Amino acid sequence: MRRLLPRLAIVLAALALALGVWHAPLLRAMGTWLRVEDRLERADAIVVLAGGTPRREATAAALWKEGWAPHIIVSRPLERPDLRDLIDLGIRRFDLQGEARKALEAYGVPPDQIIAIPDVSRTTEPELALVREAAQAHGFRRLILVSSPEHTRRVKVVWSRQAPGGPEAIVVPAREPFPFENWWRNRRAAESVLHEYLGHLVIALGISHLFR
Repeated sequence: MRRLLPRLAIVLAALALALGVWHAPLLRAMGTWLRVEDRLERADAIVVLAGGTPRREATAAALWKEGWAPHIIVSRPLERPDLRDLIDLGIRRFDLQGEARKALEAYGVPPDQIIAIPDVSRTTEPELALVREAAQAHGFRRLILVSSPEHTRRVKVVWSRQAPGGPEAIVVPAREPFPFENWWRNRRAAESVLHEYLGHLVIALGISHLFR
């Protein structure tokens, strides 16, 4: 036992040193793994995934102006009950989808080039399923999916599982900053990264249907 304790202390000290030296690179790698950016190609429509208004809309509008696609699709997220009450009272002017549309119009996208999905989606999986249905209904064969940088990996994974036969999807991160270099020191960024990894875990376990 006397010989074992010094050896154990050395091992623990080595582990502590390794964690101290390598924790930042490992955490940084965990963050940057979440970001995916496919090579841009001409497409039939740009899809603004729900959330992050107006940053995702700004990127979609910029891509539209650059001529990557003639149409923009906006999904309809589930409204929180308090927001829905404010809308019904006339205190809040737009719902979330309406705000996304207004943001796109403010960035110069004509209303007749915006396709709004009428059905509500709670999470990424049903949202992308509705996007696929809308694309197929319009005969679209290639889409550009715009989401927040840290969300792009999960978008790509879900789409590859849901639509292996098409339409083709190009995943592009919104042109917004995200502190991948030190996300663990930023509370909101840490919450976002944790949320993404929990989402990947749910997909891996095959229990996505429990959260729809």
